[in-house]
Order: sequence, then C-alpha cells, then structure tokens
Amino acid sequence: MTRLAGTARAKKWGAGIAGVLIALAVWQVLTKTKVLDPIAVPTATSALSTLWTALGTSHLWTGVGQTMQGTAIGFGIGVVLGVGIGVLIGLSDVAYRSTFLTIEFLKTIPVIAVLPLAVLLYGTTLKMKVLLVTFGVFFPMVIQTSYGVRSVDPVVGDTAQAFGVARFYRFFSVTLPSAAPFIATGMRIAAAAALLLDVLAEIVAGGSGLGLQILQGQAGGDIAYTYALIVLVGIIGVILVLSITAIERRLMHWHELYRHEGPST
Repeated sequence: MTRLAGTARAKKWGAGIAGVLIALAVWQVLTKTKVLDPIAVPTATSALSTLWTALGTSHLWTGVGQTMQGTAIGFGIGVVLGVGIGVLIGLSDVAYRSTFLTIEFLKTIPVIAVLPLAVLLYGTTLKMKVLLVTFGVFFPMVIQTSYGVRSVDPVVGDTAQAFGVARFYRFFSVTLPSAAPFIATGMRIAAAAALLLDVLAEIVAGGSGLGLQILQGQAGGDIAYTYALIVLVGIIGVILVLSITAIERRLMHWHELYRHEGPST
C-alpha cells in the first residue's frame, strides 16, 4: 500500500513539474515570436535569470520578510478568530440562524474595499496589511468551521451521548475531528488569499514588501525584475499551500482521505 501511495505521489509530482515546464516553454515561445509584446512581457529565461540573480541580494530578502510578516500575522489572527467564532456559531442553532445572513452579506464585500479604511486607520504600515489580511482570512474560516461543526453525523453524536460521554469530551472526540477537514480546507484557501492580499496592499497602498518592489520595478521600466518578483510570489504561494497540506496530511492521517498513505507521508 505504501509503495502504491509513493508511486501515485511520484506521478502526481511528475505531472505537475511537466505542466510547469510546458507553461514556461509556451511563455518563452510566445515572447520569442513576439506574439506577446516583448516590451511589456520579457522572455521566461530573462525573468528566471533575473530572479536567480535577485535571490542573492539582501534587498529582495528584506521584501520577502516584510511580506511574510504581514501575511503570517494576519493569517494567524484570522484563523484563530475565524475558527473560534465558527465553532460557537456551529454549535448553536440560534447563533447559526441569526448570523447566517450577516455573514453571507459581509463575505460578498470585496476585501479591497476595506483597504481605504485600513490605510485611513493605520497608514502604510504593518498594521494596515495585517488588518486587510485578517479580514480576508476571517470569513472563509468562519464559514468552513461552522459548516464543519454542523456536519457531524447525528448518529455518531447521539451514540456518544447515549454512552454518557460528557459534552466537553464529545466536542474534542466527535465534533472537532468531523470539522477538521473543513477547517483544513479553509486554511489552504485562506493561506493563498492572505499572501495575495498582503502583496495587493503593498502595491495599491505602498506598504513595504514584495508588492512595493513590484511597483517600483514597473515604474522604473525593469520589466524582467517585475515579472521575476511576480513569479517569486507565485512560488511562495505554492510553498505555503503545500506546507499546510503536508501538516494536514500528517495530523489527519486517521481520516479516510489520508488513511492509506500513513502518518509518515
């Protein structure tokens, strides 16, 4: 079983890497043949070469640190608040019914619409980015958590209650494990959103980080550097999502989605 799981993972990674190489080849061909304007879009080799050179500079890593700081803090706050409030809403029928329309309304508000308020409150500071990221992470986590808590199989809950399992222990032994896949999915979605919102805040509002460096590269006409940073943001996003997926797989090895892979994968 382990060998089969390993083979499946190898095929999955092989297909993913092949897809990336194909996309880079298409990018290169389109720019070399001038289907894409070479003034506006550099070749793939030029962007990657520029990125490789930039990775050896402290300026780039300072931007990475500034971006990741806002992303991590906002993500952490949003997850803690979202999971906590989502659990409270999911456990109470009254709370779920009374907050349903409010949450549905607030989640439709574009996060970018909150940016002017964040800038007004905190200027182009770390607090501004944290507020925007927290807002963007909070609602997916509330929704996923509340849905997860309410998805508990009634038969399982009734059985635990019939055996005299205390409410406190039922929550940790029945409710939370049932909600865990929903929470994990919310975290994967929120992690990518957190990075994008942080970079967006830096580009639009001028906050320090990779977004500001992208804006400066574009303003200075260094298109290759601009695209190199865009590629870097994408790479960081992939690393974030894969890291959360790896942690999820390890912590939830008991779940049917990962049971066949074992806890060590």
